[in-house]
Amino acid sequence: MASIYLVRHGQAGFGKLNYDQLSDTGHQQAELVGKALAQRNLEAGLLVQGAMQRHRETRQGAQQHWHSYGPLTEAAGFNEFDSDDVIACAFPQFKNKAVLGAWILAQPNKRKAFQELFAKAVERWTSGTQDNDYAESWPHFTQRVLQALHNLVQQADGKHAVVFTSGGPITAVAQYCLGLSNSKAFDMNWTLLNGGITQLLYNSSGKISLASFNEHQHLAQAGQHFLTYR
Repeated sequence: MASIYLVRHGQAGFGKLNYDQLSDTGHQQAELVGKALAQRNLEAGLLVQGAMQRHRETRQGAQQHWHSYGPLTEAAGFNEFDSDDVIACAFPQFKNKAVLGAWILAQPNKRKAFQELFAKAVERWTSGTQDNDYAESWPHFTQRVLQALHNLVQQADGKHAVVFTSGGPITAVAQYCLGLSNSKAFDMNWTLLNGGITQLLYNSSGKISLASFNEHQHLAQAGQHFLTYR
């Protein structure tokens, strides 16, 4: 069997105008990912990144320390879902991102306040009761991610592959492998660390299994401040 490694991007720009860029910590996490892949002596026949800036920057950081890989391809199917739309549909007062930003800044614990708001928005999105409200419903999102995964299995053709992606796609894949409900899948999602590594196993018949989830020893060993969730 061969492996597909799903790498969650490094910490992005929470609270910044461009959330999609990595923070200073995010760039360091990307390098730690590269060191971890090198320590595994991982030779990947295929390298894949989503089409987002944070995916590209994480891959570039990892490549500073890890050099055993084949050609690079970009697959938008591994992009994160549109969190702005998910929030705006649940909380119409935050359709204007500036209003949401001002609300976050006014909270005593900004990250906790946003997480609580976001969790409620995701619960509505995954409930299936109001799918037509969204630019991309949860079923359409998971279908898009799983199509990208199955395409990758065909392209990898029995070789190891590494994918630089986001927490949402990793959650959709874990749900698929384990047969989880939406709520249980997002219980796992909230534990995903920036720069964490999830390993899948696949075979020639197309069977895909979850071998490990959210590995982060490479982050913890470098310092507790590298254990970030957003």
